[in-house]
Formats: sequence, structure tokens, C-alpha cells
Amino acid sequence: MQACEKFGCNAAELDAAWQEAKVVKFGGGFYCGLVSVKDQSPLYVFNAFFMVMRSKFVGDGVSIHCYEVQWEPTKLSWENFRGQLLGPTDPKECPEGSIRRTILDQYESLGIKECPNKGDNGVHASASPFEGLAEKCNWLGASVDTDGFAKALLDAGLSKKTIAEWSVDPRVTQPGGDKGSVFDALEDMDVEECLAKLVELNGLNADTI
Repeated sequence: MQACEKFGCNAAELDAAWQEAKVVKFGGGFYCGLVSVKDQSPLYVFNAFFMVMRSKFVGDGVSIHCYEVQWEPTKLSWENFRGQLLGPTDPKECPEGSIRRTILDQYESLGIKECPNKGDNGVHASASPFEGLAEKCNWLGASVDTDGFAKALLDAGLSKKTIAEWSVDPRVTQPGGDKGSVFDALEDMDVEECLAKLVELNGLNADTI
């Protein structure tokens, strides 16, 4: 909103400028870009895409479809699930046959009004088993008392409080002593590796939990 006021533009104009900006990722879902609207002096703006993206989820006649899927990690790693089956964030960079590339290639026949882009690419997938747990709890009403991965975390010593707090991706102490995003530390890990990393982080942050 502040960026729109500074530039004297609306959310759609700001989002269009964001698509052309040089963007840096600071953490999970947290981006900064050097944005200019209508040839004005550029400003550093955080998550300038948000208002337009939000309108596509909560506007009249729109909806979100959530799917809970599972597979054997020996047949498909989490990294390949996201990078090959789903495809990168920018659908133009996706491999042939990936979900995002297929949506891009067929968006008109699918009834999608605008050509998919890196900010609106048709589908989202959790970046790790833990992020998947957080999103299932948020969108599908899942419970840590019944979810299989959550129960594995509880059995490994994580508390319900820690699981809840880390589900909003705080910065926590990482190996080496630096602070960093929980989600980023777990990105593209399969279940066993993700579980082990969370146990490690839990130990490193025991004095703050």
C-alpha cells in the first residue's frame, strides 16, 4: 500500500512493475525488489506482488483447490517433485511435461484468462514435508495429533508448541550459529532428512523453546 501511495499507482500497476524488477529472496515468502513505476525513481519494495496475488484467492468467483498427495521417496525425491514434476517458479523455465509448463502451454484451453507468469503460475507445492504439514494445518484443518509426519516429530522430541511456532517460518539458530529461516533450512528435503534436520534445529534452539 505504501509503495502504491509513493508511486501514485494501483496494485495491478505495481505488480506489473514487480514482474520486471530485479528481485532478491531474503527468506521463505519474503522478497525485495528495486521497482520503478511510470519511469519514476526506483524504490526498494517488499513483496509487491502480494495485493494482486491475494485478490486472486479471495475475489468473487475464485477458489483454491487443495490436494494432499504422497509417494515413495525412492521413486521420486522431494527435489525432483518440485523441480521436475512441478517445475520452477517461472513457467517459461519449466521442463516440457511439468505441471507448470503444461498449464502455461494450455492456459487458454484451460479457461485461464491471463498467461501464467512467475508470480501467478497456476499451482503451488510445499517446499518440504514440514512446510507441507504447516500448510495442511492452515488450509485443510489437519491436526498434529493425527498427521503422520507430525507424530514422528513429536516422537522425536519436538513439542506441539515448537511445531506451531515453526509453522510460520521464524528465524532460528542454524548450525554454525547464524540465524535463518526454518523453511529454507528444510527446502527440498525428503521425509527422513527433514525429520533429522528438525531434530537438529530443535537441539540448537532448546534454550529458546
